Amino acid sequence: MSNPLNNSLKNTDIERINTKLLVLISFVLVLIGGLPTVARAEEASFYLLPGSGIYRVGETFSVNVMINVSGMPINASQAKIYFPTDKLKVLEVSKQGSIFTLWVQEPVYSNSQGTISFGGGLPSPGFIGQSGKIIKITFQAKSEGEAKITFSGEKILANDPFGTDIFSFSQEGRYLILAAGKVAPEFPGIDKTPPYPFEIIVDNEGDPTNPRSLLYFEAEDDLSGISHYEMKIGQGDIFRIAKGETTPYRLPYQAPGVHRVLVEAFDNAQNSTQAKTDVKVESIAQPKITLCPDTFVSGEEILHIEGTALANHRVIIFFKTKGKLIKTWEVPVNEKGDWFLEDDSLFKSGTYEISARTKNSKGAMSNPSESCLVKVILGGISLGPFILSYKTLTLLMIILLIIILAVLFYLFSKMRKNRKLIKRETEDLKKKFYKEYNELQQDIKRQLEMFKKARFQRELSLEEKKREEELLKNLADVEKVLKKELKDIEEIK
Repeated sequence: MSNPLNNSLKNTDIERINTKLLVLISFVLVLIGGLPTVARAEEASFYLLPGSGIYRVGETFSVNVMINVSGMPINASQAKIYFPTDKLKVLEVSKQGSIFTLWVQEPVYSNSQGTISFGGGLPSPGFIGQSGKIIKITFQAKSEGEAKITFSGEKILANDPFGTDIFSFSQEGRYLILAAGKVAPEFPGIDKTPPYPFEIIVDNEGDPTNPRSLLYFEAEDDLSGISHYEMKIGQGDIFRIAKGETTPYRLPYQAPGVHRVLVEAFDNAQNSTQAKTDVKVESIAQPKITLCPDTFVSGEEILHIEGTALANHRVIIFFKTKGKLIKTWEVPVNEKGDWFLEDDSLFKSGTYEISARTKNSKGAMSNPSESCLVKVILGGISLGPFILSYKTLTLLMIILLIIILAVLFYLFSKMRKNRKLIKRETEDLKKKFYKEYNELQQDIKRQLEMFKKARFQRELSLEEKKREEELLKNLADVEKVLKKELKDIEEIK
């Protein structure tokens, strides 16, 4: 029988390893995509969508695991989800449509232990928003009763060099499983009444330029109770807010202007009531651009821009062409209210619009400044997404030429060395041929001399005459082979 303590320690070790991998991948993803700017008031949470529902035994239903991120982007998270094995059975866990593209731990589930685990991430700039889908779980209802789904071991890492854990809380899900034809005792003849009307109170904390006003709102429902809220700001996406986060709820950063806020309260039977309000954010003092070049030769000159703004604030400069944002810079304003920007980046030829906004320590922004137009001339060439200055091209050509000359010199040296080696080897081979030929020739001549002497004393036999003819033929063949081999050796040289 396995030791429960050993199993617990083993699972803890695995979770620690996954956490280390998650932090490491978070750091690597930040390096790949570049370092983000530091934001304040970061928080992130997990929730289930839908967070409640009524289902029948044998029925299948899907629940999305979602993430809500405000303040600054995240690029990695992990969690373990628990579900009652007597009430629910997992049929499938899908990554389709997930905000994550890299998985430290592939989503896995165990129907015997009632767990679902995952750990994933995405490259910089990461994700920020209220409705980030991570995985979709398909359940099958097994038996009557309340099925509660909870989270454990949650980590949500910010898109910063340190992998800061900004996890705040997780919202559990509650699902009522009924037998066929049975009415839920918690909801007599089922709740069809929406929550009571409610108001949204806006508190800018005494600062009309506050970009993150507080909203106070709370709906009530007598029958099934409030499940959650959904909010829409202006033309933005709808996002979910958990019950209990509304006293107060701090808005995400808003630019100057009037923003319509729509809040919809849902009860546990999915009835809803809406409330609306306007949030006004006033602009702080706009900056001015006092020096802006008419023409800029990219790759040969440094882009220099100057201006004035509120002292000890910061200025964000926007660089656009044809309505498309190409680059932004953020520079400090000194005590005298002056700021400047210098940049030697390469830009494609064209006409660019430059504007600026002031930002204070709270994140409040100004309206855009009056813009200026700059004609950019590229002192180089553009190859798709790559831009090369003539100086860089010249340097690359010099480096390439040096490499080619080095390769040619190496090949020429190698060729000379090989020629010397071949010459030496062929001379040795030639000497060996001569030596072998001379030895063979002397041997044949000795035998022929013996036949010659025998001829003076007696007439040679037929066999001796035949042997003499063979020796003469061999001598001629040897001379022929020697001449051919010597000719081949000379050709090699």
